[in-house]
Amino acid sequence: MTPPGARRVRVRWSRPSHLRGPQAVAVASGYLVAHERATRLVGLDAATGDTRWDVPLGTWPRAVVAAGERCWALPQNRDEVDCLDLRTGALVWRAAVPPYTGHLVVAGDTVLVGGWRGYTALRALHRETGTLRWTTAARVATVRPVVAGGVVVVGAPGASELRMLDPGGGAEVRRLALPEPLADSDDRPALVAVDDDHVLLRCGPRTIRRAHVGSGDGEEFFRAEAGLTPDAPCVTGALAWVRDSRGGLTAVDLTTGGVHRRVGAGDPPVPGVVAAGHRHVVARRSGTLLRVDDDGVHERTTALRRIDSLHALDADTVLLAGAGGLSAVSPA
Repeated sequence: MTPPGARRVRVRWSRPSHLRGPQAVAVASGYLVAHERATRLVGLDAATGDTRWDVPLGTWPRAVVAAGERCWALPQNRDEVDCLDLRTGALVWRAAVPPYTGHLVVAGDTVLVGGWRGYTALRALHRETGTLRWTTAARVATVRPVVAGGVVVVGAPGASELRMLDPGGGAEVRRLALPEPLADSDDRPALVAVDDDHVLLRCGPRTIRRAHVGSGDGEEFFRAEAGLTPDAPCVTGALAWVRDSRGGLTAVDLTTGGVHRRVGAGDPPVPGVVAAGHRHVVARRSGTLLRVDDDGVHERTTALRRIDSLHALDADTVLLAGAGGLSAVSPA
């Protein structure tokens, strides 16, 4: 049923995935990389949806990341990290990893993998060659790491501290004690880098804390009135978007910590908030888009029965992944 007063979005292009579950996608440098047809990875023109390359990958990647002129993927049925040329799909390097390796983070000249659910050690690979830079001595449990201020920030789910590691060799640089335990976000991020010196993290049932990676200090950034989802906020420009367990969303000013805008409770918003000029775009899992601006929250309907994730394509276009495919739409 179309919400009263809602307008339908304009579809620029769409593409089926031939998948029954959520689709892994990544966007960079005018390309869209997506997992399709169970075992394929495709590179698409982000503006038109046209196929630029199509290569075998493996089943249901745990992660797909694109940055610069490269993309990286962790297939579930092969114990390896694949690095591909973003323009052609050609294999640049392939590195063996232990079974059940999860988490994939690319920052600077380093690719970080491992630590998911404590199944494997945390490993750092060279971005351009895949050669091993360092690995922890034993298996570790960590939320998805982030890199900020020249250090790797890690923390175990439920732990009361963060550790900051030297990206060149993995040695511990400093620690930060937490008054509440770090949230267990599984494969979703519990940490998000705001700038070169600040990281936001989910702690306890309803708190966002801010850590200063240069000094190792930290303070409370935002405390919600109700329970929050375990994942870190989504940062867009000067705002941090915080999801709560009732399906609401709060935009918090990164400078002051004050509430900038609230989106009411309802069907859960999916990961990702897209900034477009003076407005922001939010998607609910049931298939509705919300345009949030200074005038309020405006609903937009889509043809999708379910949305799994939301991504920016350009200033006027967002990508919706879900319900068996991809749709590039204009929410204006």
